[in-house]
Amino acid sequence: MNLFEQITSIKDERVVAARELASAAGRERARKCLLEGEEILEWALAANVPIEQVFFHAKIGEHPLLTRLHAAQIPCYAVTDGILKKISDTAYLIPFLGVGNIAHILSEPTPLQDFVVLLNDVRDYGNLGTILRTARAFGIHDILTTSPQADVWYKKVVEASRGKVFDIRLQRFPSPEAACAELHRQGFQIVATSPRAPTLQSVARLQPKPIALVVGNETEGVCDAVFSQADLVVQIPMSGQVESLNVGVATGISVYELKLKLVMAMLTNYIRSTLGRDVNVAGKLIQQALDARLRSVSAFNSAQVIFLMVLKCDQTMSIEHVGKDMAMFGDELQALLDPLRTEGLIHEESGLLRLTEKGELLLGQFWSIVESTEDELLQGFSADERQQFRDFLRRLHANCIRVMTPQA
Repeated sequence: MNLFEQITSIKDERVVAARELASAAGRERARKCLLEGEEILEWALAANVPIEQVFFHAKIGEHPLLTRLHAAQIPCYAVTDGILKKISDTAYLIPFLGVGNIAHILSEPTPLQDFVVLLNDVRDYGNLGTILRTARAFGIHDILTTSPQADVWYKKVVEASRGKVFDIRLQRFPSPEAACAELHRQGFQIVATSPRAPTLQSVARLQPKPIALVVGNETEGVCDAVFSQADLVVQIPMSGQVESLNVGVATGISVYELKLKLVMAMLTNYIRSTLGRDVNVAGKLIQQALDARLRSVSAFNSAQVIFLMVLKCDQTMSIEHVGKDMAMFGDELQALLDPLRTEGLIHEESGLLRLTEKGELLLGQFWSIVESTEDELLQGFSADERQQFRDFLRRLHANCIRVMTPQA
């Protein structure tokens, strides 16, 4: 027994709305697309595309896809083969048809990543899909077009991209000139390819700036309007027996080579902006600031005071535990602990360290210095921002532990 609602009329408003999506104009008006077939629906689910509804052949019984759709609370409707053919506008039967909302992919312009692909009137659906799949394989999200009518939601494009079209950010421009002007405004260097370019792509020198690779039309290549605005025009060297490459293949070669060149050209900037470096620098600066305050009243440094605070909370700690907690080992760890032992601030018994009464008294005196220094370091932060900062650090710590933990 079928548990899903049945639709028997081609005039049902849900069917009428879905039929509109068989054309590029209908997809553009609705900012939705048809998900034609089981495989494309699976890709859309994997990419978290909002699926508004699914039509399936009424003769289909229990099916894993229907189970998944039902679990995701996506409305599913059993229909006849005639209705399915009308929705897809085909003479053959597609047993599953979905309606996907693509408004989020066609969202308002957002800051672009450091490598984008600009489609300059690429028309072949198979090439379009191959380019999108290649771009995502190299971590490129941003796809720009020089035509406001560019349709990447046609079934052949979705199939050739293996569903990667659902994982891009698409921006359309009214003309090549408009696209190039915006790219330059955002600090991109525009790289175009031509079989007659004076510079080989493999030896081209890039600026340490983001790259916009222009992919040209299959027949005419990159248009003159783009060439006039390009910062660099390069060619892919080929044997004399081959005049040109398929645009999808050429894009793959260019993306691979230029992405590598971009990394090398911007390596210094990448290194300076890595998360590890930022956190390391911030940690060292905080430690130096606290050291400067402590030196005015004692011979102890911030690492020793922080250790005393941790020991106060934990009550007892093994040497091994201290080393892991303070990220210190060997001579460095002994240099941390020896002055505290000498001054009678900590006591060791049966391999465990504990804080002495003298240590607790000294820690109480240091606490006001730690608090005042922390207030200075967080000057200009609101109470909410301070709490958010601590929450971010806790989440970062948790993620670090997850990365370091071996997977089962």
